[in-house]
Amino acid sequence: MHETLEFLNKMNWFLKPFSELILFFFTTKLGFISLIVLLILFILLMLYNEVKTRRLAYMAIGSYGGGGRVPIAEKIYIIGKVLSSVFIKIISNVPIILAVVIFLIFVVGMSKGIETMDRFVQNQEKIRELKSLLKQLDQRYKVAEIEVEDYDIYTDKASLSISFYDYANQGFSNDIQKINIEGNDIYFDAVVLNFEYSEISSGQTTNIVLPYRLFSNKVPQEKGISLNLKDENGIPLIFKRKDKDIYGMETEKYTERVQEIMSYITDEKKARKAGIRSVYGNAVHKKVRKGEKLTIWVEQTGGLVIKKAALF
Repeated sequence: MHETLEFLNKMNWFLKPFSELILFFFTTKLGFISLIVLLILFILLMLYNEVKTRRLAYMAIGSYGGGGRVPIAEKIYIIGKVLSSVFIKIISNVPIILAVVIFLIFVVGMSKGIETMDRFVQNQEKIRELKSLLKQLDQRYKVAEIEVEDYDIYTDKASLSISFYDYANQGFSNDIQKINIEGNDIYFDAVVLNFEYSEISSGQTTNIVLPYRLFSNKVPQEKGISLNLKDENGIPLIFKRKDKDIYGMETEKYTERVQEIMSYITDEKKARKAGIRSVYGNAVHKKVRKGEKLTIWVEQTGGLVIKKAALF
């Protein structure tokens, strides 16, 4: 199948430029105008040649003062002759014109058909990869560990140290995020992508959860602090994998599909087109105390859990 498609794509490399040119001339306003201009230029060229021939003839016989000027009446005759000649040529060549039109339609149809087949195969491959990706992401994750370094009851401010778990390295990232925030009831906010009934859900309810900010009882949600849990390519550390731990696709494809999933978070139209049932928020919270250590997990059911580290 892939070999056949590769052959057809090579064929389309030759057909596509002609197909686009045909569609330009016959389906766009500018294309129609271009054809009319070409026809007018062709008629003008024929008129010019005809008048030039007559002028040379008059110059040869020395008529009308030897200036070779063609009378106006004869110019009108020439115009009628040329226009009728063009019309007759068109009528007499109708079978050839029809054959050319049919050939052009065939070229366009062949090119578009190859493109449609290529898109279908690519879409099926993409769906297969996304299904594989969801299976690999549909599990319980350790997201981060939080240490409450300080909490001042007088200023009502908490100082947090957050370490994010990197699944590619099977350990915590070296980049520790320090956060100072007002309040002692800390909320961890996440966005949830619900793939139920989507084309890539394989008939199962699948939720992808991504924690992305922190707020509190004193800091409103819309003014929350963003969490640094993505790498330089925008891949969440909880979704990173070693090459040997990725199945069903190559590492580059895995990264590409994760980036695509992440794009659904900010592009609702794209998310709906992909068949995602809903995108919604989910937050968990806990009152913190100085010296306390907490762990955040994403559950397979699609929720967040935050508890004391000792309980895990």
